[in-house]
Amino acid sequence: MKISRILGLLVVCAMALSLVGVVAAQDMVTLRVWTGSSSPVENEFKEGQIAAFEEANPGIDVELLISPDYGTQIRAGFASGDYAEVFTVGQFDFPQWQYDGLLAPGSMYIEAQDDIYAGLRAAFTADGELYCAPKDFSTLALLYNIDAFEAAGVDLPDMNWTWDDMAAAAAAMTNDDRVGFSAAADKFRWMALFYANGGEVFEMDGAVAIDSDAGVEALAFYQSFIKNGTGDQPSNLNAGWNGEAFGQGSAAMTIEGNWAIGYLNDTFPETNWGVAEIPVAPNGGRGTLTFTECWAVSSRAEGEVAEAAWALVNFLTGEGEHGGHAVAAAGFGVMPARAQFADLWSETVGEEYAAFVTGASYATAPIFPLGFGDFDAAVNEATSLVMALEEDPADALGEAADVAREILAEME
Repeated sequence: MKISRILGLLVVCAMALSLVGVVAAQDMVTLRVWTGSSSPVENEFKEGQIAAFEEANPGIDVELLISPDYGTQIRAGFASGDYAEVFTVGQFDFPQWQYDGLLAPGSMYIEAQDDIYAGLRAAFTADGELYCAPKDFSTLALLYNIDAFEAAGVDLPDMNWTWDDMAAAAAAMTNDDRVGFSAAADKFRWMALFYANGGEVFEMDGAVAIDSDAGVEALAFYQSFIKNGTGDQPSNLNAGWNGEAFGQGSAAMTIEGNWAIGYLNDTFPETNWGVAEIPVAPNGGRGTLTFTECWAVSSRAEGEVAEAAWALVNFLTGEGEHGGHAVAAAGFGVMPARAQFADLWSETVGEEYAAFVTGASYATAPIFPLGFGDFDAAVNEATSLVMALEEDPADALGEAADVAREILAEME
């Protein structure tokens, strides 16, 4: 009897333990997280963030996929309806993915939104709703070769520099070995000048405005370096992009992003260079462009899965040690989306690069609206023609603007 009782108790205990295991398994929430592959350092950073989140949240299991072909992977997931609960969204993909209903609204869940730079919030906002949390970003600034400036007897750029100062410096530093300015035929370079000069792609009432006087003046100024012989495109300087032309000494100045920091210091360690904000426009305005991506939650996530997903997004992008603080302290180039960590980023990367993060307060994300793909292409073509000296800036922008006006007419 005693033996049978003991055996009975053991069976009951085993059953109880197995039930506890079942309940524990049922209570575990699994999140799939998808993002694109970048540098090995950044990939390791993401893995570390996820590991820290799982340690802090033992009831949540995260399956992280860092894909080298992220665009193809996630679009296939969208098409099949089987995709991650949390994923990254680039600023240029956001309008379409939001329109398609793939993203859960985030205004009710994203923490401390006022600390996120306004330009970054705007990039991921539609109809007044913030959909996802910016994780980091880059801006454009003026890169200058210190040795070239000193050899030409030109004062280094400062916060009071104007377009006229920039043009004069380029002329003074142009010689047989280099030009004053490397100017890629890229709308995402000259449009920093466009926004500084008060340009708008569309007015508040929806009217097309890219061919306004402010817009034409900005593109004409950018073209003027090539037209005057004080600048050239990278392809004519035996370079693949502005950063290479600048780093190898073929150009004394260029406009590029903070992604150039690591490239220049690793590839051209002997180049003595500095960074300044893009010079002040004739109207006294400042401008730069921002390039960013966010962490989003799938619109299909519900209940405890959605709750866990937003907890992860806030962990990765929030005010805690594994969010914006970690991005700033990592020092691998991209900047934290939260203003409170700007100084830490500058301290980590180097105060000499502070102009990149300073520009965040007035940066614009250059996103064209849905349905205007032909207009986007027309602006690209206009830029190429103008920088090849094949078309006048006013005519080129006027033709691009007409494409937008035709689209608007078809939408009515």
